[in-house]
Amino acid sequence: MGEVVATYLAEHPEFLVAASETLHQRQQIAQQQAYVQLALQYRAELLSSNSPSVGPADAKAAVVMFFDYQCSWCSKMAPVVENLIKANPDTRFIFKEFPIFSSRWPVSGLAARVGEQVWLTQGGEKYLAWHNALYATGKVEGALTEQDVYTLAQHYLTPKQLAVVKEAQSRGAVHDALLTNQALAQHMDF
Repeated sequence: MGEVVATYLAEHPEFLVAASETLHQRQQIAQQQAYVQLALQYRAELLSSNSPSVGPADAKAAVVMFFDYQCSWCSKMAPVVENLIKANPDTRFIFKEFPIFSSRWPVSGLAARVGEQVWLTQGGEKYLAWHNALYATGKVEGALTEQDVYTLAQHYLTPKQLAVVKEAQSRGAVHDALLTNQALAQHMDF
């Protein structure tokens, strides 16, 4: 019987294609359901008011983004997110600095620390301006330099606040925020 089935499938491969597509769809649905469960499980952490955000704190909807300033896909999405923010003023947009490329490009970690410091000292609107300005440089995948970050940071932070960023590499509120984001991302299977 197995030989008959094998011969039939060899002569009618469209059944294999259809079966493969069905399997792929089921796997996607299962993955989406798993993400929904994780989002519900980590809802408080995802929606934390300690993370950079814009939009109403009591919004009925929120968009949470994990990103790295050296990520090319994140860079491509930045103007899309900017337009979404403008088009959805009743939605809260939460930014999770997640410098996953910092071991390869250390400036990624620096940019994330500056972003957190801008948020802590200047608030959401200035943070969003920083975030968008950094992505607007178009420098990703190792092209961003420390000089780029510090030059841009001078528009948002005082020299004293920038000094805190340098110390934040191993301690402080900025350092802790990045560790929290990293742990959350790991729990979310990112």
